[in-house]
Amino acid sequence: MTPDDGGRLARNSLVVGLATVLSRLLGFARDMLIARLLGAGPVADAFIVAFRLPNLLRRVLGEGGLNAPFVPVYLDLRAQGGVAAGRRFAGEAFAWLALALAIVTALGLLLAPWLVLGLAGGFRDAPRTLALATDYTRLALPFLAFTTLASLLAAALNAEGRFLVAALAPSLLNLVLIAALALALAMGMQASQTAMTIAVAVSLGGALHLVMIVTALLSGAPGLPRPRLRWSPAMTRLVALGAPALLAAATSQLVLLVATQIASVQPGAVSWLYYADRIFQLPLGFVAVAMGVVLLPAIAAQEAAGDDAGRRRTIDRALVLGLALAAPAAAGLAWLADPIVSVLFERGRFTSIDRMHTAEALAVFAAGLPFAVMAKVFAQVYFARQTPRLPLYAGLSALAVAVLVGHSTAIAMPATRAASAASFAFLVQGGVLAALLVRDRLWRPGLPLLAPLLAIAAAALAMLAGLSTLTPLLRDSLSVEAAPGWRAGALTLLCLAGLVLYAACGRLFGAFRLRELGRLGKRG
Repeated sequence: MTPDDGGRLARNSLVVGLATVLSRLLGFARDMLIARLLGAGPVADAFIVAFRLPNLLRRVLGEGGLNAPFVPVYLDLRAQGGVAAGRRFAGEAFAWLALALAIVTALGLLLAPWLVLGLAGGFRDAPRTLALATDYTRLALPFLAFTTLASLLAAALNAEGRFLVAALAPSLLNLVLIAALALALAMGMQASQTAMTIAVAVSLGGALHLVMIVTALLSGAPGLPRPRLRWSPAMTRLVALGAPALLAAATSQLVLLVATQIASVQPGAVSWLYYADRIFQLPLGFVAVAMGVVLLPAIAAQEAAGDDAGRRRTIDRALVLGLALAAPAAAGLAWLADPIVSVLFERGRFTSIDRMHTAEALAVFAAGLPFAVMAKVFAQVYFARQTPRLPLYAGLSALAVAVLVGHSTAIAMPATRAASAASFAFLVQGGVLAALLVRDRLWRPGLPLLAPLLAIAAAALAMLAGLSTLTPLLRDSLSVEAAPGWRAGALTLLCLAGLVLYAACGRLFGAFRLRELGRLGKRG
């Protein structure tokens, strides 16, 4: 990788990561309103389960799930036949996907009660919650078709190096939901009416997502593809790659579905797990989406050029950049879990009991964050090589571990037990993928990589020590009895102090010397 390539990777990752953070911040505003208006009771559990499937798909697709099978095939066709060949392929893929989605959506509407039980089997003993979740699922289900089609077209934009619009488009869903929640708050709606309103808004947000991507395609390369129900050899190749690639890309989110099943046996636990996961997803989204959207085309290009050394340097660079963000985020989330949950959610129908259980789950989630980032980085190598079966095997191993841990651990609270299962699953997924890369001689961790990773760990520990000193001094300001402005200000001060301390120590210890990052792998 040349210095220009490295700079481009970092710049594009930053663009996508910042757009993702914008979406996550809007998601926080959305979830603060959901917690205030729905709390953590049966209505909240019903809506969250109904929203889980659309949100799972949004995360998988937003983190590059369709990029993995689509981009390598598209780039190969474009290299052989120009942009027009790539556009024809995109049109074929769009037409067949639209037909498949129409069938799947119709079946989902028909089988909604069984779909809900598949996501939260504990609702079998709560008929009212099951009925509400079924209604909300049917209202939100069209989102799946709209956003999947939008993500396919966004993959064409990403293949052409146009990352910004595709990265910003998912924020539309959160804006629509915030508007719907604000309307419900202004009108004083009951919890069940509020949940129904935002379930409808979910589908509306998906439609606007598709409109935004279509508009972007009309304004530049590769242009809007013309849908054609023609089955070409490229489509055969896409399907052969796509099924295992999508399953592999979805496994980290399927782990969260397993966690939801585990939590569904206790009223309120699904909501506690959801709110904890939402906070956990902010740092994970910043890194994972950037890696999934930007790293994949970079490695695919190096694979096409036969640049093995460049691929190894790119993996090293991406791993260090990812862990440089994940390590302090994990430490900060674990230490500040209680004040973060309190400041964000503890108001209205969200009680101190809800805060306590959500904070416990968040602290456990935080332990799995670095491993989830590692898994995302390592999986891109196999996606770029068009061999997604190995990430799929790693993901299935993670799912098996999640089921085993979730049903065998002695942790009493279902939400915390579910979060533990997820963290162990991420550890296994990252470890298995790292072992496979070393086995296949696609990557070799060496001493040049160890130095920045140790510096990152040392900087994160220094940050944690600083936070442990500063937090007691702000205890009164963080209390629920304090004014909301004081509470938010105190939490912001803690976060900024931790960020400054980590950045200073990271710079001092050599974790952030981009010149050294560019040399990683050359000296291994």
